[in-house]
Amino acid sequence: MDIAVITYAGMPQLYPLDAPLVPALRALGLDARPVIWDDPSVDWSKVRAAVVRNAWDSHLRREEFLAWAERVDAVTRLFNPLDVLRWNTHKGYLKDMEARGLPLTPTVWVEPGGTLDVEQVARERDWDAVVLKPAVAAGGLKVFIFRREALRDASAKVTELAKEGDVMVQPYLTAFETEGERSYIFFNGVFSHAVRRPPTLASAPRGFAEPHAFTPDNPAELKVAEAVLEASGGARLLYARVDVATDNAGRTRLQEVEVTEPCLFLTLDAAAPERFARAVIARL
Repeated sequence: MDIAVITYAGMPQLYPLDAPLVPALRALGLDARPVIWDDPSVDWSKVRAAVVRNAWDSHLRREEFLAWAERVDAVTRLFNPLDVLRWNTHKGYLKDMEARGLPLTPTVWVEPGGTLDVEQVARERDWDAVVLKPAVAAGGLKVFIFRREALRDASAKVTELAKEGDVMVQPYLTAFETEGERSYIFFNGVFSHAVRRPPTLASAPRGFAEPHAFTPDNPAELKVAEAVLEASGGARLLYARVDVATDNAGRTRLQEVEVTEPCLFLTLDAAAPERFARAVIARL
């Protein structure tokens, strides 16, 4: 086949918001099919290119996933590239972003097996609430929010999470409750479309329950997204999603750089599937 669009066994036909890539590639004359990444029957040397899309169990099997990516990279084109996948599947990459002067949400890192007095950190930094999350995770898995009155419990949770790996401790951004996040999506280093992603808390306002496309109206925020993209690999990346949110002082902060298996919300922009398909073709 020409293009293996990579997914996982739990979603063999791709996530609905990402599935339009396959018909878009076919419309341009390519043999494109969803392929489960760990399917042992696939001969990757007979695939012109593998495009990672919905490998959504990769964070649960990171070493196995990276070993697979290394094998595929040895016999065909892999997108995004192997070194990018290795870099992006551990949130330690955010330290790189911060070192480059990009506006990351303030983060305290706890090493594997470590502990942290979260109550003291919150007091010193004037944080009313904190978010705890593993450095290898996806989709909100094992993300915990602790308000001021429960910060002692947060320290115990950090110790528990650190038994499995690195842990991130950040201030909780109250804008999540009203604004959610903004995602800026790029193909081959070129901006494609932007999506507002809704708050997930019960306190979120009504009428903002689903992601929806928007026209960027904040040039400074778009520049942040473009700077993050460039720091992550720029045009070397077939696809990228830069997630930002507003901090408690009203400033744009980087949340994630998603260049492994992000949802790209192709159904929310009518032209996005063809843009993505043509970006794939340009790599062939």
